[in-house]
Amino acid sequence: MRRFFDRLARVAALVLLAGALPAHAAIDESQLLPVDQAFALQARASGRDRIALDWKIADGYYLYRHRTSAQPTSTGFDAGELQLPPGKRHTDEFFGEVETYRDRLQAVLPGNAAEDAREVTVQVRYQGCADLGICYPPQTRTLKVALPAPDAPGATRAP
Repeated sequence: MRRFFDRLARVAALVLLAGALPAHAAIDESQLLPVDQAFALQARASGRDRIALDWKIADGYYLYRHRTSAQPTSTGFDAGELQLPPGKRHTDEFFGEVETYRDRLQAVLPGNAAEDAREVTVQVRYQGCADLGICYPPQTRTLKVALPAPDAPGATRAP
């Protein structure tokens, strides 16, 4: 019976201690930017062989390299693997050793457009966090990107 009261006393002490901690640990969601403002994404075809993806990342926010990908969902653009620059190494409490991007991320989706392709639909996935200690759920955006016209009959790649 004494053990029971000892445990009860420890639990009560922990509850009292937790109640005495400052309330600043709680984060108000109104402090967070909307995801599309924190990570403003644009895409354009810089040639018939590449689609440039450009994120402007707000101050106090970052994107994860390993959680960033892109692939076409329409026919007419045979894509390779998304080319990402090296990120800044960081030890994350959830993901371990990762690379992150701040301020701006510019990536390239290389590929080959079919001669008759005028537009490509690209599905982009990414995930980022705020320095406040909150991560956004993984995001998926579907973007339509106009392709430049071929330079000459039979051309499939822009210079």
